[in-house]
Amino acid sequence: ASETNFLPDVVGRICLIQGSDLYNHYTDSKIIIGLRLDRSKLVRLTLWDKEASNFRELNRISTRKKQVVIITSIIPRIHEEKLSLTATPGTRFYFNNEIDIIQRFQKRNKLLS
Repeated sequence: ASETNFLPDVVGRICLIQGSDLYNHYTDSKIIIGLRLDRSKLVRLTLWDKEASNFRELNRISTRKKQVVIITSIIPRIHEEKLSLTATPGTRFYFNNEIDIIQRFQKRNKLLS
C-alpha cells in the first residue's frame, strides 16, 4: 500500500451542505459538503469536530452554498470507487474571489457573469 506524505488542497464549488444546526458554531457534529470539482465530478467532503464548528462559524457569517472555495489539508479516499474527502485539524477554507486559483476555477467552469 502506498502512503501519502502530504495532504492535498482542493478547489470546488459548494453545492450541498448537510448537517444539523448549521448556524450554531458551538456545535461540532458532522457536516457533509457536496463539492463540485468540475462540471461532472461531485465529491463528498466530511467535516468533524472543530473543523465542523469552524465551518459553521463561516456559514453563520454568510451562507456558503454555491460559493467557490479552496479547502486545504484534506485526506482523499476512494470508497466504493468514489472519491471522498475528509477534513483534518489543518483544514482551512478560503472563499476570497480575488484569489487567482478561484478566478481560474470560475472561468474554467463558466461561473463568472
